[in-house]
Amino acid sequence: MKKTLRQCLLPVLLGCSGVAQAGLLNPDFSQGYQHWQATVSWTDPQSGDSATDSGDLFGTYPAAFSLAGSSVTLTTALQAQRELWSLLMYQDLQLDAVGAGKALWLQFNLKALLSSSDDFYFAQLRDLDTNDVLDLSAGGRFNLTSWIGRKLTLEFGLQDNDFVLGDSLTLSQFQLESRDVPAPASLLLLCAGLLLLPRAGTGRAATGAQHHG
Repeated sequence: MKKTLRQCLLPVLLGCSGVAQAGLLNPDFSQGYQHWQATVSWTDPQSGDSATDSGDLFGTYPAAFSLAGSSVTLTTALQAQRELWSLLMYQDLQLDAVGAGKALWLQFNLKALLSSSDDFYFAQLRDLDTNDVLDLSAGGRFNLTSWIGRKLTLEFGLQDNDFVLGDSLTLSQFQLESRDVPAPASLLLLCAGLLLLPRAGTGRAATGAQHHG
């Protein structure tokens, strides 16, 4: 029964996010955990107690959250006789608009170490109104332009299901930036063709002049 509870609890906790703020704040963790929130589910094997805590928990559970430069690591761990087996770190936000001809991109690195296939992790951008989800679990680059103006939460979760603690999820090198939208290939080909037309015409005229000569 305990294992079944572990498998279903983390998706339920995704409803904990609150009011969205403008932009992604402190993405490089240069201000520590400021603007980020956490949810931790724990069990005390000796007493049989269990609970789920939410809020600014990073100082409360240092065994579960650690910083190293611009990276953060979530780790299922044992702290003060408590098994910290389900972790969620998130930030609610609303992406700022970008200029015409621009696209908004999110880029970050992700590394997960799990003790078995029963454990799992996820990274996602979720619409707080519609529950639409953009899966970010592979890490890399993601175009967020279509998500601008929506109330969102950026979520990273890790859960132990095989009762072997020590699973980890490391996130690093966050970048959120606007970039120029590249011209479509068809437009580039059309422009190239237009540039060639005067040259082709000049070539025919020169050939004709030599012929009449």
